[in-house]
Amino acid sequence: MSGLTSPAEPGVVVMPAADAYDFEYFRARLDAGLLSRSIAVRVFRMPLLAVPVGGARRGGWFGADGLAAALAVRDVLAPLNGFPGARVTWRCAPRSSYAVEWGDRPPATWLDDNERLAFYGLTRPAPCSEPEAEPEPEPEPGHHDRARASSPAVFICSSAAPYRRGPR
Repeated sequence: MSGLTSPAEPGVVVMPAADAYDFEYFRARLDAGLLSRSIAVRVFRMPLLAVPVGGARRGGWFGADGLAAALAVRDVLAPLNGFPGARVTWRCAPRSSYAVEWGDRPPATWLDDNERLAFYGLTRPAPCSEPEAEPEPEPEPGHHDRARASSPAVFICSSAAPYRRGPR
């Protein structure tokens, strides 16, 4: 058929793991040794982390919007150590799309969130414990501290007010 062209294959670029948009998410939840073996995979403009299997991590996945992107990601991951059995699948969650999976196949349903986290070798992040801030001194009476935000304003909306276009 003349005049028809195949869609351009997306460019997939392998980058250092720390360049991935979701690097901090995984750093808070993943074993440091496994994180050091991870790579960032950029499809189109956004690099995301691809984490290999190993240790407690039994499988992984990388979402792709289209089939061409999924095939390109699979072709990049398949020869790398830590991405055994790289395959293209269809996922219904978190949204319907193609994905590249590797390692063990995940169960069709999870008993709970802990089972899902364990399969992917993830832990819950430690709660943030910020040191308590010392109380700020009150400004002298009659003086306003410009560095401190003023009290929140109260806004009142009324559907009874007429809507008028133009300046008021």
